[in-house]
Amino acid sequence: MQDSELDCRNCGAPLTFALDKGYFTCEYCGWLRFPDKPDDGLLDLGVRSAVECPVCHVPLVLGYARITQVLYCQRCKGLLVPQAAFVLALQVLRATATNPPVVPPRMNRDDLRRSICCPHCGRTMDTHPYGGPGNIVIDNCSHCHVNWLDYREFQRIIDAPGKDRRRPS
Repeated sequence: MQDSELDCRNCGAPLTFALDKGYFTCEYCGWLRFPDKPDDGLLDLGVRSAVECPVCHVPLVLGYARITQVLYCQRCKGLLVPQAAFVLALQVLRATATNPPVVPPRMNRDDLRRSICCPHCGRTMDTHPYGGPGNIVIDNCSHCHVNWLDYREFQRIIDAPGKDRRRPS
């Protein structure tokens, strides 16, 4: 039997990801595994999904973007986020941000012309300017209730100035 990255290195039992804590635990022996935190704040949980990236067409993997579980592409670093989790995560992350706000660059209008399909149902996703801060183009599927964000767009929304964002002390 071959060990998996998601097996306990102490006893070999499967590890469980503690979403609220950001690390893996072994329910059998109590061992903890802390994933490396990349610069973009996304944790790779190492679990491939059956869902393909709408841009690269490779399997998305389970990830943890700050305070919410997401599917993300290891190649293009795009995120597939359930809409309810997206809204809640941004409210919390903007309200608790401690770094100085960053004025985002202008939205790339060429991104409005792209057409990608929902990785769940295959329907063409709606591509439009995001109505909140960050100057990004967002893709969403109103049928499956998911948002697709390209690399760093989640962070651009969090970092953008606004009254709902905590002021650095």
